[in-house]
Amino acid sequence: MQNEGVSTYHITIDDDKLGVKPEVLVGMYNSIDARARQLAPQDIRRELIVSQDGRIKSKFYILVSNRMAPHLIAAIQQRADSESGIGMKSYFYNLQEQVMSHMFADVKNVIS
Repeated sequence: MQNEGVSTYHITIDDDKLGVKPEVLVGMYNSIDARARQLAPQDIRRELIVSQDGRIKSKFYILVSNRMAPHLIAAIQQRADSESGIGMKSYFYNLQEQVMSHMFADVKNVIS
């Protein structure tokens, strides 16, 4: 995934206090993954990998390129907007914040 000018972000999110079954979270992440790929141009769709920790089922890892990240953020936003409970909205806003912080850190490093 490392091409000239392409950065890769590694994001980990773990919230076992959420009280949502890991199977439900897997479904939500699958839906976000699918939506992000729909939004992205064909040539960068492979620049997103979402996986679940093998032992801690509430922990997820996201590997995303800087080119794919805006599409992931949009997909997360759409998912958060569709949630009715404040806990799930907060969970997805936190995830979105983590992706954005990686993006802005990358931009800051380019400017400095």
